[in-house]
Amino acid sequence: MNDDRTNPLLEAVEDLTKPQLSKIMQEGNLVTIRLPSLLAQLDDAIHSSMGGNSAGASLAFEGAPLNTGALFTAMKISSQVRDWCHAVKIIPVKDTAADLTAWFNVFSRSNPELEVERYRVKVLHGWAGSIRGMLNPPRHRELPDDCPTCGADAWFDPRDGHKYKHPLIVQYRPTDEDMIGEAKGLCRACDATWSARGLAFDLEERERAS
Repeated sequence: MNDDRTNPLLEAVEDLTKPQLSKIMQEGNLVTIRLPSLLAQLDDAIHSSMGGNSAGASLAFEGAPLNTGALFTAMKISSQVRDWCHAVKIIPVKDTAADLTAWFNVFSRSNPELEVERYRVKVLHGWAGSIRGMLNPPRHRELPDDCPTCGADAWFDPRDGHKYKHPLIVQYRPTDEDMIGEAKGLCRACDATWSARGLAFDLEERERAS
């Protein structure tokens, strides 16, 4: 195991169980706010979307569309954490954050193999990414340009069987500190991807060449 100050497993556990700092836009300014843990936010948002009384309505990600997929994710995480607890002979208390912390305290003292520990870190990071994606889904903006890779000016949506104009989109999150730097470009016709700046460069280069 690594020293706790540089322990990837501890960091992955705390990413799910500790309060989060998030940057949001308020009156044109980027400000930092303190939010509950990712697991608490997911639980609050599920209860809020079901009409229950929770803090979900006051979260920074208020209005994010949640469906049964969020509930399924929460159930999958809690089930896996319970299995991990049973494996180290801990009785889970049906509080996923508390169970995950209790599991870590025992598991980390058992001198686990490095590959096993790395696998747990990968799983935990996957959960955190899934939760963030549900609570803060990316927005997208269509571009009027043809794709600089495949040249398409339209794309086919298999969900409804229809063809649409404007295959190029830019996906971004307004809460990202470097919104432009984190933004991604995507062609829905050929699945080519770019950074937002990379897409802008390719479009400019094509315009110069035409």
